[in-house]
Amino acid sequence: MNSSASRLSVLLVTTLGLLGCNPWSERCESLCTQLMNECQYSAWATTEQCRKGCTDDLYRRDDAAEVMSCYENAVAVPSSEEAASRVARAREAGLFDKAIEAGTWDQATEEARAVQLGTCDLFAFVQCKVGAVQVEPTLPLIGD
Repeated sequence: MNSSASRLSVLLVTTLGLLGCNPWSERCESLCTQLMNECQYSAWATTEQCRKGCTDDLYRRDDAAEVMSCYENAVAVPSSEEAASRVARAREAGLFDKAIEAGTWDQATEEARAVQLGTCDLFAFVQCKVGAVQVEPTLPLIGD
C-alpha cells in the first residue's frame, strides 16, 4: 500500500472512530426518540436525522451541557412543584381571575393541566434550538 493510501486509511478510521465516540450521541438519541415518538414532533424524517442535528448543535461548544439540558427540560414532564409554580405565576398575573370570580377555578385541575402542557413543550425546544444555532462554536478543532 502506498503512503497516500495508507494516510487516507488512517484518516478514515480515525474519523469514523471519532464519530462513534461522540459523548452526546446517546443523550441525543434518547431525546430524539422522545421528540419523535412521544411528542409527535415531525421536524425530521428519521430519528437519525434528529440525532445528527442534535450532536451538531453540541459540537465544539463549551456550553454543550447547558444546551442539552435546555433540550431535555423542554420535553420532560414537569415536576408537581414546577407545575404549581407555573399555576401560581399565572394566577398572580390574573389569568384565572374570571374563572375564580365565577367559582369554576380549581387549582388541582390547573396544576394537572400545567403538567400536560409543560410536557413536550415544543415551543421551548425550538427556543433552545434557536439559541444553540446562533452561537458560534468556541472550542478548537481536534488537532488545532
